[in-house]
Amino acid sequence: MTFEPLTAERRRAMTRQHLLDAAAIVFARNGFHGSTLDEVAATAGFTKGAVYSNFKSKDDLFLELLDDRVDRQFAVVTEILETGSHEAAEQFPRIREILRSDMFWGDEFVTLWLEFVLYARRNPEAQEKLAASAQRSRVQVQALIEHEYATIGVSPRYPVRDLAEISLALFGGLGIDRLVNPSAVTDETLDTTLSFLYDAMGVEREGERS
Repeated sequence: MTFEPLTAERRRAMTRQHLLDAAAIVFARNGFHGSTLDEVAATAGFTKGAVYSNFKSKDDLFLELLDDRVDRQFAVVTEILETGSHEAAEQFPRIREILRSDMFWGDEFVTLWLEFVLYARRNPEAQEKLAASAQRSRVQVQALIEHEYATIGVSPRYPVRDLAEISLALFGGLGIDRLVNPSAVTDETLDTTLSFLYDAMGVEREGERS
């Protein structure tokens, strides 16, 4: 068996991913303000120069980490919507299950996100970048909703952009509420929220709760 040598582009992509993985560890341990690029580099096993050759600043590194996490979340949801049955009654329990998982509800990540939001509130450049990241997520949600409508042949009852914004606001708000009062946001709360969104979209489904 022969192996082709890694291209420069592939090596750079691998280095970038190693840095993102290391940043996730460091940020989770120290918070955004308590983390340094030196520590990220050391955790990844690279020099600080390697960090700066991939990311211009700690802000950019954090936002790339945020986008990377969101991309993984959407990849899972997209797979559910595009494979198997397109019946909402069968999709609902699968989507419900992943929404209950740590992939979507990691308290540490929600805390980090809030920390960066407060920081960006007083930093116009960071605010602009965070807004661009949020818009990116909104476009992804909107694309998922539009795909679902097209698949089942149903016309939207409300503007799809508004449905995307409301979806993000609902789950984001629940994530914050769970930090304040963990017992207030239960699996049943998530089920009710998902049911509400299905109903708002005018998608017929059979209610399944467990």
